[in-house]
Amino acid sequence: MTDHKSPQAQAWSPALESDCGNLQGVIGYFPLTASVVIDDVIQMVKVPLGATVIDCILETGALGTNVLAEVGDDLDANRYITVTDHAAAALTRKKQTDKVGVPHTYTAENTIDVTITNANCDDNIAVRLDVFYICGVDTTP
Repeated sequence: MTDHKSPQAQAWSPALESDCGNLQGVIGYFPLTASVVIDDVIQMVKVPLGATVIDCILETGALGTNVLAEVGDDLDANRYITVTDHAAAALTRKKQTDKVGVPHTYTAENTIDVTITNANCDDNIAVRLDVFYICGVDTTP
């Protein structure tokens, strides 16, 4: 397994923060190459301490035969989007009812990741992940 990073998840790229509860939208973009293989993790978007992720949208081209993708973080690889088939071009959106514990609030800076499962990716395809979160708002029911 290899960790890859989009420009939005690099060390020099800060996580966008807001202490007034404003919605933040960050787009992570990563061009795939033949070096992206089964169980590789692509760190797509940084989220700051206190961020509550409320939505994720994964968009890909045709990644290849039997290629599956999931969206989560280092603690739960499919926290936001469970394994989905991306053999053809696909757009997948997280639903609040998909998983227990969503929305999720982070207690430390983290990244929202795409994990490639089941097969190696084709060349010259891109992955785009839109992540929407708020900071500084208590989301406890």
